[in-house]
Amino acid sequence: MSRIIVNNVTKNKELLWLRVKIKKSLDDICHTLELEIPAGERAKVNRHDRIQVRVDNPLITERGGVDTVTTVMVDEITAIADAASHRVTVIGRSPARDIIDSTWTDTLWSTDDNEWTLASIAKKIAGEFRINCTWFPSDRPDPTSTVNFLAWQAESPWAKLLTEADAQGFLLTSNQAGGLYIWKPAATDRSEGFNATEGRNVKTIEWRENGAEQYNKYVVSGAFDDAVVTDPSCNNRRVLTIDVTDENVGPEKRLRRANTEMRRRKETRVTVTVAGWGLSDSRIRELGGGAGKEYFWSVNFLIPVRMPSVGMSGSLLVSEVELEADDKSMQSTITLVKRAAYE
Repeated sequence: MSRIIVNNVTKNKELLWLRVKIKKSLDDICHTLELEIPAGERAKVNRHDRIQVRVDNPLITERGGVDTVTTVMVDEITAIADAASHRVTVIGRSPARDIIDSTWTDTLWSTDDNEWTLASIAKKIAGEFRINCTWFPSDRPDPTSTVNFLAWQAESPWAKLLTEADAQGFLLTSNQAGGLYIWKPAATDRSEGFNATEGRNVKTIEWRENGAEQYNKYVVSGAFDDAVVTDPSCNNRRVLTIDVTDENVGPEKRLRRANTEMRRRKETRVTVTVAGWGLSDSRIRELGGGAGKEYFWSVNFLIPVRMPSVGMSGSLLVSEVELEADDKSMQSTITLVKRAAYE
């Protein structure tokens, strides 16, 4: 019953499409879109246009049955022709790409009259690019802590903001509408009924224990001393050193960064494929299709998992989602990790 709609918002034109692939990850601020369109649609798209992918399902009663899945800005357009076909591929990233790619110099100080928090700094920087940034849930007071000092010199401030977000236990990611979310790792299972159950909704399972990016020692080097964490489960002699020259990133924040690097690099990941992009029509009908619910797979979902073949049972966090569709099918590839990897 679901129909995928691809709109060029800049030109107010709907695009015919052949293939859609959307990627969202807790490790990347931006969503990415790979879109294949017929050659005849080429004139409808230009660099830097705003593209929005939505799903039309009359069972979702909010916003007229149309729910936004992602919003990106076009980075690249490639036309490929051979004897069999002529097609065009469009590549895009979330509007936050403009902030990440830009470099400039600025300094923010907290004073008695003007206190900067992680959220207020992110909102200020995003606002200069006309990007909305909010914490989630948005109906609560600013949950982030004071940042005494933040400075960047002819560089993007986002690496430093991500370090501060990690130190405070927050994630910073793009949302479906093209804005930014500041939020905590999910603490409870999704109430809508998202799950990964072997023998029911899971089509394939890939269990991956990757040691290529794992180190025995993690060193976060500061202005005056180093924070060091050792991973006893990694029996090599590799050392990863991260240089944090900002004097205002204190020992506790640097130690947390070292622990974060260790947890994420040692984390065993399970990737599953499921049919569709989200909940079944029958489940949407049960939920009533109204506002305040999620109907499509996204990151930072904590979901119940039961996969006996790989010895996994319990609640896992969705760290990455790939949504794919062509004229025959829709499917999702979901990467699952322990919540502790992002705490």
